[in-house]
Amino acid sequence: MKNQLTNKEIAKLLRNIAAVYLLTGENQFKIIAYQKAADTIEGLSRELRDIWQEGRLNTVPTLGKALQEHLDEYFKKGKSKHFEAILKKIPASVFKLMDISGIGPKKAFRLVKELKLMDSEDVINDLNKACQENKVASLEGFGERSQEKIKKAIRFYQQKISQPQRMPLPYAFNIASEVVDYLKRLLIIKRIDVLGSLRRYQSSIGDIDIAVQVKNLPTKDKEKNCKEIIDYFIKYPKAIKVDNAGEKKASIIVDPFIRVDLRIEEEKNYGAMLQYFTGNKAHNIKLREYALKRGYSLSEYGIKELNGNKFHSFSNEEEFYNFLGLQYIPPELREGKEEIILAQKKEIPKLVEVKEIKGDLHVHSSYEIYPSHDLGEDDYTTLLKKANLLNYQYLGWADHNPKNTLSEDEIINILRRRYYFVKNLLDKKIERTKYFIGIEADILPDGKIPIPKEGLKYLDYIIVSVHSSFDMEIKKMTQRVLKALSFPKVKILGHPTGRLFGRREGFELEWEKIFDYCKKNNIALEINAWPLRLDLPDILVAEAIRNGVKLIVNTDSHQANQLDFMFYGVTVARRGWAKKDDIINTLPYDRFKRWLLNI
Repeated sequence: MKNQLTNKEIAKLLRNIAAVYLLTGENQFKIIAYQKAADTIEGLSRELRDIWQEGRLNTVPTLGKALQEHLDEYFKKGKSKHFEAILKKIPASVFKLMDISGIGPKKAFRLVKELKLMDSEDVINDLNKACQENKVASLEGFGERSQEKIKKAIRFYQQKISQPQRMPLPYAFNIASEVVDYLKRLLIIKRIDVLGSLRRYQSSIGDIDIAVQVKNLPTKDKEKNCKEIIDYFIKYPKAIKVDNAGEKKASIIVDPFIRVDLRIEEEKNYGAMLQYFTGNKAHNIKLREYALKRGYSLSEYGIKELNGNKFHSFSNEEEFYNFLGLQYIPPELREGKEEIILAQKKEIPKLVEVKEIKGDLHVHSSYEIYPSHDLGEDDYTTLLKKANLLNYQYLGWADHNPKNTLSEDEIINILRRRYYFVKNLLDKKIERTKYFIGIEADILPDGKIPIPKEGLKYLDYIIVSVHSSFDMEIKKMTQRVLKALSFPKVKILGHPTGRLFGRREGFELEWEKIFDYCKKNNIALEINAWPLRLDLPDILVAEAIRNGVKLIVNTDSHQANQLDFMFYGVTVARRGWAKKDDIINTLPYDRFKRWLLNI
């Protein structure tokens, strides 16, 4: 094992260990502990190795003392005897098959064992070949339908690995922020911005591009300042390699092998440069065509008149767009759609902002509800204090429903105890932030919700979410979701496509039917701000708005500091052209309460 693993790789390592525990009949609590630790690490916006170097592994939620010790040994020595001993119990090819969507530990182990897929390097190709030869369909319990699903999942896996690897937005944003903070120490730098897909807040990012502005100076002084900036940049402490370093540009590779490009521009041209390197290819082509029709040529340095060769420089983007007769276009909208046409008409909307969010309705606490999934890490009081710091007017407790293996009476009793526990605890406190008692309920494969009708009296609202059986055919999945939405007190469809970056693509729904039902029944679609979700995707956000459906931005927080993820959810909303009025949790408490409780 190498000791430079990324968070994603460490998460996979821990999931592999959890898989071994599952297959060897180990204690259920150990399995859950490793799975929860893997989820936490994959969702971190910093490298775990950096946290370890600071001696702060104990600050990472879900990492128990024993696991901290194993990780400490791993980071120090490049290996862990404990990890290696556990992983040896199962053929390595099992772990490789688990990379394929829909193949869990038990299915992977059975395929490896019965088809003798022992070559871990070529196991996926060998499984694909077995599917082509109809060997999987002939296995007991599989059949042709399962075989076709595996073939489709293998194709998706092969497409994914053939594409350049991209980072989730929050992860890239954090890396860029650290570089920007480092550069800010240089007093000769006047302004710093990220560029490209990161400035447009795309859900996934490739390389990181950063621009710095220097003051307009005589050539000699400018060259001196540029050299000082370049020299400083390439000495960034987390750089593992300097890729190139020129007079006004440089590139470094930072751990874990992420490229960061820097370009320097003086103040008078900075606006043009920002514009040139922010929009996607389609936006830039359409803007260039628009400018050419009006007798202008665009470049990263400014705008040139084709008749007379007069050149115009711009220190800011607003002046650049206004010169062309266009309203300023926010970076998130520069995607080559209808933004230029609307900018001509001065019809670019005012997009929703983080400061306009009044509350978060998808928050998990540590209250023991015997959940179908995981508990949160913090109690209600801690979460409410964090909400107060964010100036929220309300917060919603959306703990996972009690597991559906419990009897109806047990579930009702759990919901009753929780209801009165919250009331007794929080009604005595005078807090600026109010609360609602909700639940995040699983949408079962048949569309039912594991909440007895008698338990509804202990709930203000329900979020319904798909957490299993993701590969259903589109019409059946749509009917499943619509049935769940019809359950009393359902107000929100949680993470509506079920996607997880790098792990699972989203499922399909007949969105026209979903939009129509939500609009008629006053149900909101969630924009889930969890870093690996960012779901509803921005394209569907725009479609929902066109169909008159209300949206709600929630964080799906499992600990207090994750309430800060709201920023990322709002970027998705903005990329979907959402205005304040499109987002239901921009409403003040009294109006939001009327919507939530249907009063």
